[in-house]
Amino acid sequence: MRKRSVGIFSGRMAAASALLAVVALITAGCSSGPQIVTVTVTSGQPVAAPATVVAPDLTSGDASSPAAAPTTAPTLPANTVRVTASPAFGSKNVPPNNPVKISVFAGKITDLTMTADDSTQVSGKLTADQTSWTSNERLDYNTVYTFAGSATSNNGKPAKISGKITTVKPADTERASIQIPDRTTVGVGAPIIVTFSGVVKNRAAAEAALKVTTSAGDKLKGNWGWLQDEDIQGNGVVQSQVHWRPTVSPVSGTTPYWPAFTKVHVDADLKGVDYGGGQWGREDFTSDFTIGRSQIVIADASTFHLIVTVDDKVTKNYAVSYGKESVPGRATVTGIHIVTEKYPTFAMCNPQFDYCNTKEKWAVRINNNGEFIHENLKAAAAFGIANVSHGCINMGEPAAQDYYRSAIYGDPVDVTNTGGPAMSEKDSIYDWIYSPEEWKALSAL
Repeated sequence: MRKRSVGIFSGRMAAASALLAVVALITAGCSSGPQIVTVTVTSGQPVAAPATVVAPDLTSGDASSPAAAPTTAPTLPANTVRVTASPAFGSKNVPPNNPVKISVFAGKITDLTMTADDSTQVSGKLTADQTSWTSNERLDYNTVYTFAGSATSNNGKPAKISGKITTVKPADTERASIQIPDRTTVGVGAPIIVTFSGVVKNRAAAEAALKVTTSAGDKLKGNWGWLQDEDIQGNGVVQSQVHWRPTVSPVSGTTPYWPAFTKVHVDADLKGVDYGGGQWGREDFTSDFTIGRSQIVIADASTFHLIVTVDDKVTKNYAVSYGKESVPGRATVTGIHIVTEKYPTFAMCNPQFDYCNTKEKWAVRINNNGEFIHENLKAAAAFGIANVSHGCINMGEPAAQDYYRSAIYGDPVDVTNTGGPAMSEKDSIYDWIYSPEEWKALSAL
């Protein structure tokens, strides 16, 4: 008990008197008369007669009597230090990416350390009023963290801060990767694709750990969208994928492509994230890349031409041949395709139409269904006149080589008027089939 200026005997007598007063009030509260509200005091505080608030006797209907006038209870000083931790001391299976917060009431934190069982200390930040401390580093898996420190109460008395927490030991961890290598340049239609090694059930938690920062500032907006889980590698393992693409852009036109020459930074702080189903994030990664010049291909099959624009100016106009729409399965798919790969020579194969290992030069892949822009001299008579291919966009020489050299990953190829099916989820990089509002709806947040 805190020392007081009165004698021990007189202090005890005052406490006994206060206790009798409380008992009397509680007894009165059990009667049919006015309700009595008592105010208790904290151990270590000066003992005083409890204040009372007298409520009106609702049975009398008289709220104007002296008994109906409430008496305000005095505020008593609180000098006993109370320490709380979030998560609470003693907690186990703590997620490593959750900040730890230590708060002190009726006092200030004097010193505090958070130390891992390998003696590594975790840094943290103390508030200006010294009443709370929050860790600013993510923790490691399966680690015991010990807190040691002290606080000082409002009346100058010291108090000890001590406790432990233990982080979760995952049943398994999942890798994640980004398809755009660091320090590369990509086209204005390239989405950012993060692929996980397995299925992510807690999509919101994973998405919250991903951040995109660009040099375009507020003029460019976008969001992550979760596309269908797929056996992407074709090895029987289903994987989750989340893509980021713009939804608002300063570029002209109806499609919000990236602005040319934008600098992009991606933070994936996935270590310690609970993916659900016993799966946790294994590691973090970052990526810095640049959006290149705005090269967009206008591929209108009804014109038998392929037009290349760079920064909104037409730079090339090639005579070509698209898929033959009169034969089922041969029409080129419509929609915004994305350049994904390039090969100086590529062996084409389409068993449906009885050819395989047919080598073609200057092949630029624009879909995973076998659609390329490539040289095919056998179709030369149809260039600029008719559509006769098996779905690819055929070109002559040197046009095919010229386009091949200009194309980079992420360039959009906007294919229209082919008479064929529209791009869908079965195609590769189908992000642009969604309107901005539809894309926003694909976010888990």
